[in-house]
Amino acid sequence: MSIPIIKFGLILLGFMSVNLANANDLITFGKACLVKEERLNQAKIKLDTLSRRSDQTQTKTNQAWLSLKQYQEEKKQLETSMTECAETAPNSAYCHQIRRRYNELTYRINRKEVEASEERFDGDDSKVDYEITRANLNQRHEAFLAQCRDSDDHYALLQNPDAYAAVCSDDEAKQSVTCALF
Repeated sequence: MSIPIIKFGLILLGFMSVNLANANDLITFGKACLVKEERLNQAKIKLDTLSRRSDQTQTKTNQAWLSLKQYQEEKKQLETSMTECAETAPNSAYCHQIRRRYNELTYRINRKEVEASEERFDGDDSKVDYEITRANLNQRHEAFLAQCRDSDDHYALLQNPDAYAAVCSDDEAKQSVTCALF
């Protein structure tokens, strides 16, 4: 009678060992998912910063082009006045003032054209970087969801009270995708 009890005890011990090993695997899985989720969150924060920077660059470029357009329109008006001055009183104080303003606008137009083209070039690069990074983040997020939310291992983690308690014990972890059912 003692041999069957010993066999039963060994079988029970074997099941408990398998269960503990399975719980350890689930804990390792859950902690790895939390690390991946944190990395994705940090990458999203960096991506949002890059997006804001790209938007700011675009705004600055648009403002530069608007200023350039205004300068060009004013320069056209001054060209008409300069023609009239040349015909009537080319050496008058008024004509000198118009020529000075015309030269100043020519200088500003040249500077704005250079600034706008430089900012547009930089803005295009940041926009491309943003799009590439956004696509990469989306791919990584989809892979994360497939592994850490929509997998059998995730469901097993949620069903195992010991593994769930070890992985999702603090409030921040409880709010994570890894520790949530859906």
